[in-house]
Order: sequence, then structure tokens, then C-alpha cells
Amino acid sequence: MVGPAGMTSFGYADLEQAISPARAGRYLRSTIDSITGRPDPDAALALYEHNVDVGAAAWRTIGDVEIVLRNILADAISCHHATIRSNPTHRWYDDPPWFVSGRWFTSDTVSSIRSAMKRAKDPGPGPAPRPGEGRVVAESTLGFWRYLLIARYEHTLWNPAIRSRFPALSHLSGSDSRKAVHARMEKLNYLRNRVAHHEPIYEPFALPGHPNRIDTVTTLDEAIEMVSWSNPAAAGWIGARSSYVAVVTARPAIPLAGGS
Repeated sequence: MVGPAGMTSFGYADLEQAISPARAGRYLRSTIDSITGRPDPDAALALYEHNVDVGAAAWRTIGDVEIVLRNILADAISCHHATIRSNPTHRWYDDPPWFVSGRWFTSDTVSSIRSAMKRAKDPGPGPAPRPGEGRVVAESTLGFWRYLLIARYEHTLWNPAIRSRFPALSHLSGSDSRKAVHARMEKLNYLRNRVAHHEPIYEPFALPGHPNRIDTVTTLDEAIEMVSWSNPAAAGWIGARSSYVAVVTARPAIPLAGGS
């Protein structure tokens, strides 16, 4: 059978073959009728398509937030590095003496930085031409920036370098303000990974190590608010561009069994 635009019809059996029975089965199980105990293959396909739409809408907002936040953090650290280790030949992410001191970065963090430099084709200090700092910042993962907000960096990075970049949290202590930003970065990072790996995000899902489930709308709302703590104008721009609320609430009328 041929559908719109010359496409052949596509049903649940086709979905199962295309994305694997195990992955498709997640959506089929979510449509099991509580009375009859039977799943609805057509509803499962509709639910999968809805999840794809939610992911696409979420991804745009995640991208906007990620870019703004990593630049806030990178600029804060770069400026702090320049004031305490003035060395025109070394940037904050390639200053060997500072790495050796262990005050800022662990071996794992240094490894992440080196990987970002490699992807950015940055040879490090020396005679060879180097790309701008922005290239390395762009190649660093959101998980890397989230990691720089953990407790071990509260006195070496957060308080002296980053905290002042979030003036809306000035009424909080250094510890509480760091925890507030880190908590939202952690949720955003996990949601980002679920979207990137095409996992279900159409209903609340578990965040490892936390007792309560999180949901896409709340996580993105909180992420935009987090940006507003530093840059209200950017937060307003991101919010105005976002469509995730409309997409999430447009979920097809399917009696979900629950659990992702």
C-alpha cells in the first residue's frame, strides 16, 4: 500500500524490524490495556513517533543552553587563570605547571581536555599555529563542564572564578549556589544523553542515583532558568525559540501503562 508522497505504509511490524524488537517493545509495552492486557501496535508506533518529535524539540533547547553555559564557564575560568598565572604561551586548559599542581584538574579531567584539543586539532603550546580557544571549548562535552561544578572544585574553581558569573544566586552561600547550578546541569546532561541515544523521554524517567524521576519539560524549564541566573537576555531568547512544551503536550491520546 502506498501512502502520502508515494511512501509505502509503515506499521509496528516494520518499526520492530527497523529499530529492533527490544527497542520497539518498550513502546508496545507502554500501550498495554490495563483491562484486556493487550498492547496496541498502532498506538506504539504513534508513541515512538511522538518521542522522536519530543527529542527533536528538546535537542534545540539543549543545544542553546549548552552553548551559552559552556561559554560562561570557559570565560570565567580563562579570566581567573589569566589573573593568577599570567603566561601568554599557555591557556587555562594547557598550562602544564597548573595541571601538575593538582589544584584544578584530575587525571581524568586532563584526559578529557586532551581529547577535546585533539578533536579541535590544537597542538598545544609551541611554534605550530593553534585554533582559537573557542574550538577546544566547543569540542568539550557537557559532561566535562558539569564535572567542573562538583564539590571538589568548590574552593578552586567555583568560589574564585565561576560564582560571580551567576549574580542571581548571590544571596546563597558558595556551597548552595554551586549545588543549585550543578543539580540542573546534571539533569540536563542526563536528558541530553537520553536524547542522543534515542531513549524514551515522553514520560518521566529515572535519574541514576536520585530517588525521584525527572521529566523533559521540567528539566528544560529549569535549564533555561539556570541560564537566567547568569544571562537573563540569553535565557529569554532560548525560551522564545523553544517548542518543547507544545510538542510534549501534543502527545497522542494513548492510555500509557507507564514506566520507561
